[in-house]
Amino acid sequence: MLQHRFILLVAAVVVTTVSSIARSASGEDGDSGEAAPLVAEWPMEAVTLTDGKVYRGLVQSENPAGIEFLEVRRPRGKPMALVVRPIDRANIQGWERLDEAAQQELRARLERFRRRTLVEGRRMEDLKLEAVGEDGRVLWNHRGQYFTLESTANERMTRRLTVRLGQIFTAYRQLLPARTAAGTQVHIRFFGSMNEYRAALAELHLGIDNPAVYLSDRNQILAGSELNRFDEELARVNRQHQQIREQHEALVAEVPKRVKQLGEDLKKNNVPTAERLRILLAEQRQWDEQRRALARKIALLDRRNAAKFNEVTARMFRRLAHEAFHAYLESYVYPRQEYDVPRWLNEGLAQTFEAGRLEADSLRIDAPNVVALEQLQGDLRSDSPLPLAELLTAGSDTFLAAHQADGARASRAYHYSWGLAYYLAFEQGVLDTPALDAYLTPAASGPIARFEKLVDMPLAAFEARWRQAMLALSTP
Repeated sequence: MLQHRFILLVAAVVVTTVSSIARSASGEDGDSGEAAPLVAEWPMEAVTLTDGKVYRGLVQSENPAGIEFLEVRRPRGKPMALVVRPIDRANIQGWERLDEAAQQELRARLERFRRRTLVEGRRMEDLKLEAVGEDGRVLWNHRGQYFTLESTANERMTRRLTVRLGQIFTAYRQLLPARTAAGTQVHIRFFGSMNEYRAALAELHLGIDNPAVYLSDRNQILAGSELNRFDEELARVNRQHQQIREQHEALVAEVPKRVKQLGEDLKKNNVPTAERLRILLAEQRQWDEQRRALARKIALLDRRNAAKFNEVTARMFRRLAHEAFHAYLESYVYPRQEYDVPRWLNEGLAQTFEAGRLEADSLRIDAPNVVALEQLQGDLRSDSPLPLAELLTAGSDTFLAAHQADGARASRAYHYSWGLAYYLAFEQGVLDTPALDAYLTPAASGPIARFEKLVDMPLAAFEARWRQAMLALSTP
């Protein structure tokens, strides 16, 4: 009996597909549907079941027997997920619906989340960049609404970087809306190699280990990475990846011809009709499974390498988001000419925002900064934790050492700053409130009195509550 076997040997290669950084809405982990604390929350519909469960998301369709509900789940500090739930009307106790305009907006946001790679790809393609020659190299320039960018990275990486920066600034505006027009836009100088970045720092006589820094006197951010070297590696593996895709496409194109040839061979060998059909179906299933296995392999490699890109660039993007927040706060929200933003709050909020998760078109900052929380809890459990009064009255010099040599004193101040800012944002809800505006408005009263007015209680009472909350806080 004639048997045909086609074996595909697939080389494991690495290719990066940058997935769009999405941003989103809510729902606790598990079936309870209880809402976790949200930042930049999306308006959503809610369905309450007779057993008390509450699902939040969007009613996709309904009929006399029931509804199809798209649940939006957002576990604290974890990626957003969508779950389709068919629900019988008999099990529905009540629901809250959005008006038609809000439904359309939510539907559009969820579609952008589903198609995040495609959406980000289109954004990169549509982006306007200007190539300028300088000292024998090409600089890529972009002028956006809130920042300008000058990049020595290659065009593809500059496009990815610009899209990410646009998302970051959009997220800032959602959580702390711009209230003033800056005299000049924030200017970002991005270097495709760390050697170029270090050379630029040396010209300014700056000894900094961080991959990004905000120079407030220039309203400028300098940032560096090894994106150029990484992109060269990508170009090589992309070629390998294309070869695998071509193999896949060739196999798909050949299967009908192979099935036909196999049928003819079986017929020539006088194989009975029923047996021929059985063999042909078995071979067809085998070839189909080979195609599906190859498609799964390619998809898996894409996902792994999207994660690899994020791993390679994670520290750089976190620090860039940190410094960009300083620039945004100074340029568009609380300029120093009008407001007195204490250094602890500026640094604390920057650490909170740098650990945020972008999902679709909003920023989630619900997850604690893991490193800061660990260090803070260790210090709070020590014999001599830092008094908040000392932090509230600390000057810029206290934080400066972290930019120079990551001194223990400065690191301690940073961790406490994060914990206090995180608590104020989530427990006190002070972001974008008149109370915060009043606290940051220059006044005759001292920093302790101003803070007590912000939290509406004596500092000693607040500090006891805050320490208890920080020690009880855990990471996802």
